[in-house]
Amino acid sequence: MSWQRLKDYFEAALAGLTQPTRSDWIFALRTVSAGLIALMAAYALKLDHPQWAMMTVFIVAQPVAGMVLAKGFYRLLGTLAGGAAAIAITTVFGTNPWVLVTVLALWIGICTFVSSLLRNPEAYGAALAGYTAMIIGLPAFGQPHLVVDLAVARCAEIVLGIVCAGLTSRLILPKLASEAIISRLKRSILDLATYAGGAFSGGDTAMLSGLHRKLVADTQTLAEMRAYARLEAPSFAPRAHPVRR
Repeated sequence: MSWQRLKDYFEAALAGLTQPTRSDWIFALRTVSAGLIALMAAYALKLDHPQWAMMTVFIVAQPVAGMVLAKGFYRLLGTLAGGAAAIAITTVFGTNPWVLVTVLALWIGICTFVSSLLRNPEAYGAALAGYTAMIIGLPAFGQPHLVVDLAVARCAEIVLGIVCAGLTSRLILPKLASEAIISRLKRSILDLATYAGGAFSGGDTAMLSGLHRKLVADTQTLAEMRAYARLEAPSFAPRAHPVRR
């Protein structure tokens, strides 16, 4: 009897799980493929930490190609800024541990503050610039001559991962932001028409309030997707203003 109860419990638990969709399987295939390609390329190039290339792929992985390009682009900018800061800070203060840690903490604080003023993916790049400087600067303490090699190695691994993720997102059954934004616009226009009709005819207040929140959330999502679409396809830039309106 207890075995039957256990079996029923697991069957109920499995039935409650969300089944992966075709898009989910494609996203998983694309991400794993990019990660393995980046890892093999890093080993072939004999990079110091090849696992960073693969980890970068999984960090920037997104279901939409434009989102991958945006996150990868700002991750690259953040890594370069953090690497340059690490070289400068370690070169000047690398012989005094207390001063080095204090200056790195100030740099991280500044980057965190800037990140709080921005929105994704720009905020992600600003935050990354802070902790990248720490990751590069601390291992070079007492050996400031190594900081340039550490910075170059990390930047090379990050770039390799970003390139692999970006290429696979466009080549392996891509899901484009430009297509997603058009379909979401159509749904938003229909929701807006429903909301306007209900508001003028005195519809249910609770339904109108829920639909209003949905429209606000969809508008914010459209604003983010507009930026992703512009990175994904420069030809989409002329349409950005009508989409914004």
